[in-house]
Amino acid sequence: MPGAQIAMSLGELLQRFNSRDWSLAILFFGSAFLATALLIQVSACSLCMTQRFFMACGVLVVSVSLLHERAPLPYAVLAALFWLAGCAVALRQLWIQYVPGAASSCGPGIDFLIAYEYPLSSIIKTMLTGSGDCAEPSVIPLLALGGFAFLLGLLFFHLKKRKLEISQ
Repeated sequence: MPGAQIAMSLGELLQRFNSRDWSLAILFFGSAFLATALLIQVSACSLCMTQRFFMACGVLVVSVSLLHERAPLPYAVLAALFWLAGCAVALRQLWIQYVPGAASSCGPGIDFLIAYEYPLSSIIKTMLTGSGDCAEPSVIPLLALGGFAFLLGLLFFHLKKRKLEISQ
């Protein structure tokens, strides 16, 4: 029956993925997450911009790893570190949003710090700890956390598949 061949389970499809397919899937979904952040055009606070930075760095590492297919482990570890840092920043923002008084309400935003040429140390501190803008309730950090977790899961399956390919 031809219809039976078309109806393939997700597990069978994932078994057919090779290492390059996994890398391309990670690259596709990571790029889609970044494109979504740009398309929804929400003005980003400093923690949101930091999450976008970590997402972009991880996607960039995966795209470079496609060029060096012989040694994916160092690239995978580096991408995982970027995405784990993104998870930490997303969790920090969720904590700021849902714990009263967790963020300073009167700190300058990142745009102000850059426009008035504050020292780089102040800008980096604000990028990692947040400002009053980050305390506004939003679903964005929760979505970012889900995106980071999804990409880390894909990366895990990619490495698992790669290990099986090498051992066979």
